[in-house]
Amino acid sequence: MRAKHHDKLPPLDPQEEAALQDYAARHGRSWKRILNRAWMGEAPCDDGQVLRRLRNTHGPTWLDRYRLPKRPGNPKRFPAEDP
Repeated sequence: MRAKHHDKLPPLDPQEEAALQDYAARHGRSWKRILNRAWMGEAPCDDGQVLRRLRNTHGPTWLDRYRLPKRPGNPKRFPAEDP
């Protein structure tokens, strides 16, 4: 049976989220375009096994819509005010 357009994709596991965060940090603002090209076989082919698995399970259209979660702030960086 074919999957329908509105079928839910499996949620990302922590390893997949970390791989996307790392890739984005290494490639900057254009990380999605670069990753999509890597998924299509263009250089740089630095996406690795975890991201290739995401390509196979979620696909390039998903990547276009995906938004990185906001990283939690570092509490040591902005200390709370004393009451």
